[in-house]
Amino acid sequence: MMRVRLEWYDAAGIALAAAFAAWTVTSAVVREGSPWPQLALLAAAVAAYVVGRIQGGRRPVFVPAAVVVSILVGTVASGPAALSGGPLAPPLGYANANGALYTLGVASACTVAILANKEPVRLGTGVLAMVFVGLAISTWSKTAAILAVGVLAVGVAARRLGRWVVVIAPLMVLATFAVTVVLGLNHGSLPSLFEELSARRTALWRDAMEIIADEPVFGAGPGMFAETSPTALADADARWAHSAYLQAGAETGVIGAMLLGLLLLWVFGALFRSRQDMRLVVIGTAAVTAFAVHATIDYVAHFPAVVIVAALLAGLTSSRKPLPAEGGTRQPT
Repeated sequence: MMRVRLEWYDAAGIALAAAFAAWTVTSAVVREGSPWPQLALLAAAVAAYVVGRIQGGRRPVFVPAAVVVSILVGTVASGPAALSGGPLAPPLGYANANGALYTLGVASACTVAILANKEPVRLGTGVLAMVFVGLAISTWSKTAAILAVGVLAVGVAARRLGRWVVVIAPLMVLATFAVTVVLGLNHGSLPSLFEELSARRTALWRDAMEIIADEPVFGAGPGMFAETSPTALADADARWAHSAYLQAGAETGVIGAMLLGLLLLWVFGALFRSRQDMRLVVIGTAAVTAFAVHATIDYVAHFPAVVIVAALLAGLTSSRKPLPAEGGTRQPT
């Protein structure tokens, strides 16, 4: 039997999640909209993180192995359409979300390779990591392809990298967010360097910032971006702001966006405090960073499968050694 001590840092994370949930409900009450989809996604993410955290102190290989198998089964079950590269391709019905899921698959396969005791398993999961990179490239999502290759590179070099990676990671997310803000503010007058960016996407970023400027405290209400954004109202396929943080700000105000950002920062802090094998911490950081960066410029965070897998990996790689019950022996992390 093991008992797990709730440390002050864990309590801070619980408080942040509760505050974000409470503020989402408050925004819905003061404005309008339904908080339930956001609350359900938050609950799923928290539950997945806890499961990963617990398994990380017991049998850590189970979580990434289950993720690898689940993604492969989902892809194979989707048939040839999964490799079509179409914008609405399965298994998730959105190519960029598929790419985000495959990127997390790369991290999961690398994690299994590190945890495996047998050389054939390590070699096999190494091959699977490269297969996931190929799948990410097949979605034709440039962001997913770059991130998947980056995660694989980190996995290969994990032994040589240290805890400093966790310090740099949030700065990368912040830099990406800053770029979205600049591009959104300059929508319609972008230099040729950014011509490949969807004009609709930068228009959505601009709309989100305008909503935040108009409703800085409570936002337009949970789920109300699609009912408030001029771009979304003119295009039924543009329901999301293509940025989790700008959407949070538009729907729940500056406070909601800040709470979401603090939750992400808390996850990076948990990774920094992790007592797991440093190689796992490095790969977990790469996975969380890839997800967070992708969520900054696309609406991949609205897909439960992507969020749950990211939370599982974050929990697994940030786990700390549980305390043994009295008379027991300490279990390895």
